[in-house]
Amino acid sequence: MVKGESSGSSNGSRARIKRLTKKERKQKGKLEVRSRSKLSGSFSLAWKSAKTIRTYWKPLFGIMLVYLILNVVFASGVSNLSSVVSDIKFNLEASDSENLNPLGTALGGFSNLVASAGTSGSATGSTLQTTLIIIVSLVIIWSLRSLLAGKTIKVKQAYYSSMFPLIPFLLVLLVLFIQWLPVLLGVPIASAILSAIFVSGGVFATTLLVMISIALLGWSLYMISSSLFAIYIVTLPDMQPRKALRSAKDLVAFRRWTIMRRLIVLPIVMLVAMAVVVIPLILYLTFLVTPVFLVLSVLSVLFIHTYLYLLYRELIT
Repeated sequence: MVKGESSGSSNGSRARIKRLTKKERKQKGKLEVRSRSKLSGSFSLAWKSAKTIRTYWKPLFGIMLVYLILNVVFASGVSNLSSVVSDIKFNLEASDSENLNPLGTALGGFSNLVASAGTSGSATGSTLQTTLIIIVSLVIIWSLRSLLAGKTIKVKQAYYSSMFPLIPFLLVLLVLFIQWLPVLLGVPIASAILSAIFVSGGVFATTLLVMISIALLGWSLYMISSSLFAIYIVTLPDMQPRKALRSAKDLVAFRRWTIMRRLIVLPIVMLVAMAVVVIPLILYLTFLVTPVFLVLSVLSVLFIHTYLYLLYRELIT
């Protein structure tokens, strides 16, 4: 029964609205989420992303071509990969002489390529690569928003028009970096503490470290699963970072675990797709590994943003 029903006083009736309890607000929020359209599955979303890129391939590939050229010219995007490929060649020759399985060597080489992606042989090169990724991310977000709204864009226009929310975008990225700190700092600290306690190591220490790492990774992913969408919200006109972060949190309310599953599947799909292309090249056409992997790395940035932006659009509908 509603408290404070109408009174019969001569001063007039004033009805008071009952405030919902925390449990009632939670139930109401869940009902609102259920009334929304269901999110696409991870693989369905990946397929939609590929179709979107294929539909708008001319402007999107033009944008990524500019990014590729800038990466090669200013950020030494090829030199670091070339040194990794040289190591892979040496390891393959060694595996042949020792009659080892070349597939295992190729898998190890692919892992080294992935680990070296986005890095450079110098601090200046790494800084330039980070700067270029931030710039091209803004360009891709602006382009996807325009293209999916039915607008026609040009590559030059995309680079000129997408830079206005740079400072708010950087502030949101700073929040995302802070939310990664449990993994970036927690795992090395836990490893050092366990090494001091269990000097001889052992299965128990390793198992405990793995459990702690998984817990810290889950914590970071839980926080990032909402803040990640703020990078798309903050690029809207007159949007402040704090408001974007609050809006992103509201978007994922009661659907955070569903979204986390889609975020976890994304790198798995990308790594499998890249491995299918790169590993045969490592085994049979090693001279093509550097250019092909560089192109795939560039396209992966486009695919990541397309996947996340389509997921963001599903959340707001």
